[in-house]
Amino acid sequence: MFKRYLTIIAIAVGVSGFALQSQASTLELRDAIAETLESNPEVQAELREVDARDRQIREALGGYYPSVDLLAGFGFQERDPTSRQFSDPDRTRNELERHEAQISVKQLVFDGFNTPNEHKNQIARHESAGYRAYSVGENIALEVIRSYLDVIKQQDILALAKQTLATHEDIYDKMKKRADSGVGSDADFDQISGRLALAKTNVINQTANLLDAKTNFQRVVGRYPQEGELVAPGTYRKYLPASVDEAIAKAVEAHPLLKSAASDVKAVNFQYEQTKSTFYPQFHVELERDLNKNIDGVDEQVDDLTVMLRMRYNLFRGRSDEAKKQQFAYLVEKAKEVRNNTHRQVEQETRLAWVAYEAVRDQIPALEDYVRDSEATKAAYIQQFDLGRRTLLDLLNTENEMITAKQSLVTARQDLLFNEYRIFSAMGELLYTVGVEL
Repeated sequence: MFKRYLTIIAIAVGVSGFALQSQASTLELRDAIAETLESNPEVQAELREVDARDRQIREALGGYYPSVDLLAGFGFQERDPTSRQFSDPDRTRNELERHEAQISVKQLVFDGFNTPNEHKNQIARHESAGYRAYSVGENIALEVIRSYLDVIKQQDILALAKQTLATHEDIYDKMKKRADSGVGSDADFDQISGRLALAKTNVINQTANLLDAKTNFQRVVGRYPQEGELVAPGTYRKYLPASVDEAIAKAVEAHPLLKSAASDVKAVNFQYEQTKSTFYPQFHVELERDLNKNIDGVDEQVDDLTVMLRMRYNLFRGRSDEAKKQQFAYLVEKAKEVRNNTHRQVEQETRLAWVAYEAVRDQIPALEDYVRDSEATKAAYIQQFDLGRRTLLDLLNTENEMITAKQSLVTARQDLLFNEYRIFSAMGELLYTVGVEL
């Protein structure tokens, strides 16, 4: 499972490389996510953390291999013994050039299980970093989706605002002709003039909202979307769980943050086991080869070879080892509580996403009826206005009500789609669901 997470991230980065090279006129949601994973600093920082943890595993493996050291030295030594007779009667002081050379090999035999526990600790930390990187990728992907859908929503609302403006301009032209011919009233003409100015203001404001959404998209994805470049994404509703309880069960099983927290608990447990190694003796096989000259007043070559099995066992260190053991016992409990808190957060986010999804889903049928009824009302009011049975104010109000209904429906549909993706993100399956790994 852990390798699957890393594979998904790696392939996502590879897919983004192809997307950057292509000069397609459209940008699909999947490609936008892949491009973002390629360039987003948060994702890249977490991936480098994974690389560093991988090297720490290799570093821990070094404890199983022998350590080879080379020592060499050259200098001057003077010795003045008081109870030694030299072969040369004129020599009263021992002054020699000292030469030292030594090669030593030290092989671990037993260190109280410190090395194997350190190796397991680094493996667990590597797993935790991988899951955490995947979780960051999931969060960034959800932000991409949010900004992507917001641009599309603001484009649709702008189109409705322009539609309202066109309708008001058409009514304005008709009322101006009536006013010029003396048929229409000045009050109606003033009213449509004011509404037309408001419609123009709404278009300007909505254009600004669209530009804000595009700017936010650039901040998240790293590129500015062109007009009509973003393609409306599809729905993955059929892959949603049947109930919130099933969604929570999947989240608890697969969410990378929970897996990262579980790996952290394992890592601290192995660190706790490492603290016990100081209560054991350490055994090493040590080989030393010395090539010395003029050592300790001896004017000749002195060579030594030793092969030893040495034990080192600390008998007392001020009870610091016991304190360190207790320290990591508390850190194990802390890691468990962090995992428990993460479990609560994952469950909470899943429930919130599910509630938001169901609330919007249940609103859409009513909003569709609202749009349909407001369109029918507008059509009837136009006919009645032409017959003189409805005022201009009635016609303009029903036009605004219809546009408001359509804007609410557009917003609800985009919110529904976003909350679908949000549920997958809460379960830790967003990247897998949208197919970025392909």
